Order: sequence, then C-alpha cells, then structure tokens
Amino acid sequence: MSEHISAALISRRTLLRGGAAAAAAVPLASCATWAAAAEATRRPRRTGIANVRVSHDHYGVHIEPSVAANPRNRRHLLAACQASPTANPEFIATYLSFDGGASWHNGGLPQLPAGHRKQGDDVTVAFDAHGRGYVCASSGSHAAGSDVYVWRTDDGGRSFSAPVSLRAGQYHDHPGVATGQGQTPSEHNVYAVWAAGSGTTALGFTRSTDGGQSFEPPRTILPESSVPSMDSAGPELAAGPHGLVCAACYWTTQAHRSGDTIGQAVAVCSTDGGHSFAAPVELGSGASDIHLPGDVRPNSSPTVAATPNGYLYVAFPKHQPGAKHSSIVVVESSDGGRNWPKEVTATPDDGVTYFQPNLAVTNDGRVAVSAFALANGRVNQVLIVSQPQGLRFRPPLQVTTTAFDPHSPTVNPKHGAWWIGDYQGITAGAAGAFHLVWNDTRTGKLELFAATVATE
Repeated sequence: MSEHISAALISRRTLLRGGAAAAAAVPLASCATWAAAAEATRRPRRTGIANVRVSHDHYGVHIEPSVAANPRNRRHLLAACQASPTANPEFIATYLSFDGGASWHNGGLPQLPAGHRKQGDDVTVAFDAHGRGYVCASSGSHAAGSDVYVWRTDDGGRSFSAPVSLRAGQYHDHPGVATGQGQTPSEHNVYAVWAAGSGTTALGFTRSTDGGQSFEPPRTILPESSVPSMDSAGPELAAGPHGLVCAACYWTTQAHRSGDTIGQAVAVCSTDGGHSFAAPVELGSGASDIHLPGDVRPNSSPTVAATPNGYLYVAFPKHQPGAKHSSIVVVESSDGGRNWPKEVTATPDDGVTYFQPNLAVTNDGRVAVSAFALANGRVNQVLIVSQPQGLRFRPPLQVTTTAFDPHSPTVNPKHGAWWIGDYQGITAGAAGAFHLVWNDTRTGKLELFAATVATE
C-alpha cells in the first residue's frame, strides 16, 4: 500500500475517509446517461459470471491481492494478499487454484526470519517460464525501517523457500516482482522494484539471474524527485521479451485545491534485461486520490503490463475536480517504452467513479482493465476489454454478482470510514480468459473473491 508522507513523519495513508462511499458499476453503453446508470445500478443486469470465494480461513481482513497464472499450466493460479485476524493486516496468506479459478484452496505461508514483528506488507506474485512461483513483500516496522523479501515456490504454492532479502533496514514501500518472457536464459530473469529513499519518490531495483536464489545488490533506477511529494511512488513492475522491463509509478503527487491528490505518472524502462534503464518518460497526470463528498477518497496508482510481442501498457485514473465521475485512461508503447502515444479512455462517461485500475494482456494481445466502480454507496468490480490491434475498449462488464457495501466492522477506523486496499489482482489465463481477484465485504468482513471472464 502506498504511504502518505508528511514533513515530520511517514504514516499510512488514510484512505476513503468520510461517511459516503462508493458505487456500483454496470455494463453500460458509452452513450448512457447518468439517470440510466442510476437505474441500472438499482437493477443490475445478470452477467452469468460466477463469483467464487477465495479466502476460507480465520482471518477477518484480506486486502490488496495479487494473482498470477502459471505459464506451463494457465489453469494453475497463485494468489496472495495481506491478511490478519485483527483489523490491521499483518500476514501474507496465499491461495491456490488448479482448475482455472473454479475452486480455491489455502496455500503455504511464506515465513520470515525470527524476530520480525510484522510478517508481510504490499505483496505481489509472479510465475517464471519454468513454472516457479515468486512472492515479494516488505516486512518490518516503518519506524525502524523495513526489509524487502522474495520467496520461491517449486510446488505451485504449497510450500515456500526461506526468504531472500533484497534490501534491509531502510524505508520501503510497495515492492513488486515480475519475470521475463522468452526462450533464452537472459529472458528468465526475476526482477523486483520498490519505492525507497528519504522522500520515497526514488525507485530501488534488483534482479536475479538464477531463478530467485540470489539477487544483485540493489540500485536506484529513478532518482529522488526534486519536487516534494505527498505520497510514496508505489511502483508496479512488468517484464516482456528480449529483456524488456518497465516500472510505472506516480513520481510526485501534489495536493489540489479541490482536495484531490494529483500525480505525475512516469514509466522507467529497460531493454537489456534490467542491466540499464532509460530516463523516466512522463505519461500524464492522474488522480492519486479523488476527493468526493463526505471526504471519501478513492485512491489509485498506475498499473503496467507487457505483452509477449513487446508492447507495454500503463493505466491510471483521471478526475475532473468536483465531479462524481472519474475515468481510466490507458497509454501504449510499441518501442520499449521510449514513446507513448496519446491517452485512450477505457471507461464511458457515465457518472460512475472508476478507480484502482489493474492491467492484464492475453497472448493474442487483448488488453483488459479491471477496476472498482463507485456509485450510490455501493462498489462493484468491473472489467473493460480491448480487442487486439489498437486500443478500442468495450463497455464495462459487471463482474461482481452483487454490489457490496464497503463498510466493514473489521477495518480499523484509522483507515477512514471504510477501506478496501490500494490495488486488486488480475491475470490472463488460458484461451483468452481473465482471472480477477478482489476483496469485498459481502460476508461482513473483507474477504477475497474471484471470477473468470472469457473474452472473444
């Protein structure tokens, strides 16, 4: 989760504060009016998409899931999240599916060295071309510094290796892991990135060339911004073929007089397997926090995905200050991240507040954006898909079978009126399917749910 920075200290961002909350998105045509959207929200259209409960454990809080499909068997899925029996998520929990998301089982628990008070924060997962799985997370008290770890699983997530420390004893935020695509050994590297530094707008990076058994000494691939930032960079990471690696983040975030927090999205890319990185490329400004009535503040960070043919995609929200509606825009690069043509808006102008985009791309080039959608005090997870050969997005598809009330008695009030994390999970599966994992409160707690959406 991204952290909020003040002049005196670093404290966890208060998310989605206030009494009013969020929204149900519905599958609407791009020309739909807000009145039609509101009516559709009251009578959601049945999509036939099953929602499967992922978490069946004693934890009361499950937040910020990440999910990956095994390239050797795309019906094999590994998901992980922060979880806890208390209101503050402090553990890494993993979940496995071997039938393409139709059912889920508890996975192994990545263990930390003795003496760590906090087991895991900001977890992401990935598989490499050999079918080995990786879990990356930070751990430790922010006041005393934190560590970044990677665990490997060779049995699909049933058990995990001892953790490999990437960086220790300093402030870190939102570490991410990705693996290369391709046939040569150099295309099988494991990469990790995180926000680090005194102002946490710098990005730290390392890579492994031996399947995650060891990692190179960390280095900085994005320098500390000369402009003070309200929030840490909170990067996401993707890797493609021929040594393509891309980290996307808000390099700086600033307060707007409307109450929004505006971030400058950038991409930092390598085309030589992480040996070197080009200068950051600005992608546009986005809404890191959206200020809505009742001091509700949906938050988001940029998300990034890479295709097997070397295309890159980054998505982030846009918001007109004072408006209910926010949109998700997507930018594309076909030249290793050097150039990014103009933004393409993925969401309709329907009065719904879209936030927390997540990206996945199929082998044939279908681009999918999952997002939360807020309206009328309820939340839905939606999916917006573009066909290959150019970004042309279809209307949003409602994935949740029922909109949920984001308020949960298990969430600590320090997070605001309600809090459903900073990001959710999506991955591309077999035969053009997308697997989504998100948290919602339909059970009265923040549990994980999953859905599989087939695309044509």
